Amino acid sequence: MTGYPRRSLLLTLVAAVATGPAAAAEPAPVITLFGDSIAAGYGLAPSDGLASQLQAALSSLGIQALVRNAGLPGDSSPHGLARLNGSVRKDTTLCIVEFGGNDRRLGYPEALTRDSLEVIVKQLKDRGVTVVLAGIGAGERGELYRQLAEAEHVALYPDLFAGVGPDLRQPDGAHPNAAGAKIIASGLAAVVADALRARQGG
Repeated sequence: MTGYPRRSLLLTLVAAVATGPAAAAEPAPVITLFGDSIAAGYGLAPSDGLASQLQAALSSLGIQALVRNAGLPGDSSPHGLARLNGSVRKDTTLCIVEFGGNDRRLGYPEALTRDSLEVIVKQLKDRGVTVVLAGIGAGERGELYRQLAEAEHVALYPDLFAGVGPDLRQPDGAHPNAAGAKIIASGLAAVVADALRARQGG
């Protein structure tokens, strides 16, 4: 009889450990910011770059996440496709796909951009990664993102530079300054938060 209370106590301790806060807490989602110089935070200190500012914006929404910078200045969508598996790690929960500005600068045909983005999105979905597609505004290129997001049933942030006027950009006129990156991060954070909630079923 002396062994019974001891065994009962042991089972109680095991149950407490298994159901305690440490066991119940899920790891923070990993969000990969996959794109070109905008994602990379070109011209900005790491703390002012889009990845850091997005992580802070998500935190203000009550979402503790790790935002990983996988941006590469000068990258186009075909180059992004070529480095997808090496840049978006296996632990990624959600990936923000941000390409197209350099495609336009380099004169790539719209069909090439669409095809490259479509394969990127499909491969990420096949890996179980939630995708947020970042568009670049109105016009034909903007419509490309809307159509792709609709066809692939992924979330869309339609205009990366919405609200980021000339005074919120660096002297080159193409990249956001720290204040501009903060605006982009705030807009993205709302879309990312909704996508994460949908992934979790609510």
